[in-house]
Amino acid sequence: MSLWSRLMSVFGAKAQAALDRVEDPRETLEAAYQKQLAALADARRGVAEVLTSEKRLELEAESLRGKAERQAQSAAAAAGAGDDAAARTALEREAFVSAQRERLLGEVADVRAQRLGLEALAGRIGQRVEQFRTEKIALGARYVAAKATSRAGETVTGLSSDMEDVANMVERARDKAMEAQARAAALMQLAGNAGTGAAFVVDEPAIQARLTALKNASPARLTD
Repeated sequence: MSLWSRLMSVFGAKAQAALDRVEDPRETLEAAYQKQLAALADARRGVAEVLTSEKRLELEAESLRGKAERQAQSAAAAAGAGDDAAARTALEREAFVSAQRERLLGEVADVRAQRLGLEALAGRIGQRVEQFRTEKIALGARYVAAKATSRAGETVTGLSSDMEDVANMVERARDKAMEAQARAAALMQLAGNAGTGAAFVVDEPAIQARLTALKNASPARLTD
């Protein structure tokens, strides 16, 4: 693999990593989960607020019931005392208070119905959030497993490419080593052949015989 190819591979891997971070489905799922949690919190807060209003209306209705009973008692006492005007006034007040109480009881029923509806909605949202949480965990685990598998595959693929380069390098090194070994063997053979030639040995008797002959021939040449 050339240097340019390696650089492009590195830059491509970094770009893909950056893209994966942007498109990480775990972050998308977590954002959606947080939105659902916020919706559930709003629903539960709404239930609490409506329940508070319901209890306030119930307390007011109970207070009006006590006032109506007191007016009824005042009317009975005034009638017993022969004070018809006071008895009539007390009865009118009791009727007014009772009417107010009935109207509040109607409001209590309406508010209670709203509260029950919100509680049912909050329950459904809670179930949906819990289901989504389970799916989020499962999908996140599946994504991590897929990323690990993909990363391992990319590593094996890159390793295979590198191993091919390494194999080529090893093959070239083996060829060089064999060539050097053959050359060394050839040099050793040449050196061995040069050393096996017959060594020059002086024939001492022959040399001595020639020397004697030369000495014997010398006086004869001088006499002549």
